Amino acid sequence: MKDSLKNNIRRSIYFILFIFLTWLALATRHHHERFSPLVVEYGGDTIWAGMFLFFLRIFFTKIKLWKLALINYALGVADEVSQLYKADWIESIRHTTLGGLMLGHTFLWSDIACYGVGTLMAFVLIWVIEKV
Repeated sequence: MKDSLKNNIRRSIYFILFIFLTWLALATRHHHERFSPLVVEYGGDTIWAGMFLFFLRIFFTKIKLWKLALINYALGVADEVSQLYKADWIESIRHTTLGGLMLGHTFLWSDIACYGVGTLMAFVLIWVIEKV
């Protein structure tokens, strides 16, 4: 199979996984009754990190996967640390639906661990997809 066709198929798979994981992460936030308490507490952030790695891989196929995974994790950590900054202008953004989803509200050490787990899980799945 030609490389360009293979890349387009992979990008399509990553896009589908991105959409599915976006839906799943939001579902863990809005339908608590359908998930275990552990998934409700940690699933959203874990899924979100994996979802973002799939999103990045759609556009950055030439970067080594391990480098992209490190970038993904670093962005998650930077986003989490940014939650310590409480200026009025950024707090007003966080109080919108999209701003709250993208920037978060409260710094939690557990979120940093969730970003690592989610990035690692997506890394393994992408690695498997790219080996086939």
